[in-house]
This record gives sequence, C-alpha cells and structure tokens, in this order.
Amino acid sequence: MASTTKIANVYNDLTWEEIWGDHIHQGFYDLNTTTKPDRKTAQFRLIEETLRFDNVSEDSVKKLKSIVDAGCGISGPAIYLVKKYGAKCIGIDLSPYNVKRGTEISIAQGLRDNVYIFNSVFSNNGFQVQVGDVLQLPFPDGKFDLVMSTECRIHLHVKTKFVSELVHVIAPGVTIILTDPCHRDLANQESLKPDEEEFFLKSKYVLPELVSRAQYVYMFKSYLLK
Repeated sequence: MASTTKIANVYNDLTWEEIWGDHIHQGFYDLNTTTKPDRKTAQFRLIEETLRFDNVSEDSVKKLKSIVDAGCGISGPAIYLVKKYGAKCIGIDLSPYNVKRGTEISIAQGLRDNVYIFNSVFSNNGFQVQVGDVLQLPFPDGKFDLVMSTECRIHLHVKTKFVSELVHVIAPGVTIILTDPCHRDLANQESLKPDEEEFFLKSKYVLPELVSRAQYVYMFKSYLLK
C-alpha cells in the first residue's frame, strides 16, 4: 500500500516535468489517423475529448462558476481550462512541489493578477492551487459546477473513499470527468490473466490497485443513488 508521503515524494521531482512537460499526463491519440500529434497537442486534446464525451460544451464551460481539479499535478488541465474558457478553477494536489510549480506555470502563462501565499494556498485571478488530500477534500458540499480528475485515482488505495469525496462536493446535476488507467472489464467470474497480474503487482509501489471501468461505474452509482 502506497502511503500519501510516498505518493507526494514521487512527484517532488523535476524529472516528471522534463519528461512530460507542464501537463504530466497521458494524451489522446487517434488510431484512425496516420499523423501522430506532438505530446502537448495530444495532452490538450485529451481534455477536449473528455469534455466532448461527457457532453460538456464550450458554452457550458464558460458559464461554470467553479471547477475543481482533484489531484491536479502541476495543473496542466486546470490551466488549460482557465486560459481557453475563462473558467474559475481550483486545483488540489498532495505534493507541495506540484502546487508550487503549478502556481509558477500559471503566472508564467499570463494568469497572474495578484498572487497570495497563505497556509500553502497559492491563488491568482481565476485560478487557485492548494496542497491537500483528495481523500479528505477541504470543501463544502455542493461547491462545484464541474469536477475533474486526470490520472489521480491510480495512486489511491481507497478508491471508494475518493469517489465519495468527489460526489459530496458536486452540486445537483453536475458532471464528474475522470480519466484514469483501468484494466479491462471482466466477464462474470473471469479473472485477470497471469501476465496481467504480474504487471499490476510490479506497479504496486505507487499504483496500489487498478480496477476496471465497470467497477468505477458501480462505485459512483452506489454513492449517487443513495
């Protein structure tokens, strides 16, 4: 089981940014095209494709009063939404290093009005990042108009707790957008193959448990239908 300290320490390292850029997430690559986009284009398209998949239009993003990016990393997706759509966004991440870099990047990209630093909270015009645990979100019920999380859940050993935290901060009818590596959906009484089990076992240092899409759907339905 990966502790929160281990997870934070993994990302307290400039190496991730050197490899992935200021997004540090996977990208969307269209298998039907022969031209492979550059990494940054693919990363931005991932955000657009998730919005499209969840029927979140450009006009509706512009009307949103508040978005939370849970496990925001160095805030690539959040900064993208703020810059392109003028959205108000709060990012929260376990790593103080990620929060510091996310703030620095947002300032460098012209989001700065005034920056306040208080109790590990960094904020500027339309954008705010703070250190915090997504398993204990420091927000009131129903605060946000859109909840997003990109490749964060893979690190969490209590995924049902994460789901419940996201559910309690959404307003009625609000969309939750999640992208995450998942293993394939299994048929009744089917198990993972030995090579799949071996792969996931080797990943347990910071990826304690991967689950299927169907399992996530079940978790969200369990909390949303209460």
